[in-house]
Amino acid sequence: MSTTAPKEISLEITSDSICPFCYVGKRRIEEAIRRSSHLPLKFNIRFSPFLLDPNLPSSPGENKRERYQRRFGGVDKVAAMEQAMIERGKQCDPPIAFSYDGVVSQTTDSHRIIEKAYQLKGEDGQLALVERLFKTYFEESGDPGSHDLLARDAVSTGIFASEADAKAFLASDELLAEVQAGIRKAQLRGISGVPFTIINDKYGISGAQETETFVEVFEKLAKGELEA
Repeated sequence: MSTTAPKEISLEITSDSICPFCYVGKRRIEEAIRRSSHLPLKFNIRFSPFLLDPNLPSSPGENKRERYQRRFGGVDKVAAMEQAMIERGKQCDPPIAFSYDGVVSQTTDSHRIIEKAYQLKGEDGQLALVERLFKTYFEESGDPGSHDLLARDAVSTGIFASEADAKAFLASDELLAEVQAGIRKAQLRGISGVPFTIINDKYGISGAQETETFVEVFEKLAKGELEA
């Protein structure tokens, strides 16, 4: 008795390591995939780079709240944004415990090591590292540009064998041109905010849409209502 091979569904997620909606969006996509496990679909996920704030200083960066207050309109507005994001995080599965303490800094090196993770360990390695980097920044108030933390997280997720190896990579320019090209590609696609998910290089979904939105799209792909 023959069985039909599942349809291959590629999800290219353009993201930045300091974007809270990207963390929420990752959770929602993963939940949607779990809820779609009965469908004849095989998902392949890859993260692509984006810089939300290209003018951020390099590590050790600057105080997160102070920069957000300057960019987004003062103490009260940022406090309201924080609280709204904390509530969104609580509703994720598993929940995200958002913290707005700590510093924010340039994320180019995080994108380089995320790309290196894909090259060395494929989709699973990249997903594990992205998850760990999000947790370090958003839940543990870690500096997103710190080579010490990036190296630690790359070792803990099995990307590099030692922190010395990871730091040697970070100290180089390896994959810098590729990351810069990826950022330009996002701009040429008209992506101005993240997360932005492109399905099979055909369909774009902007923002951290609700889990149900992704489930509906996956069901349409499985039924052939959308071309896979």
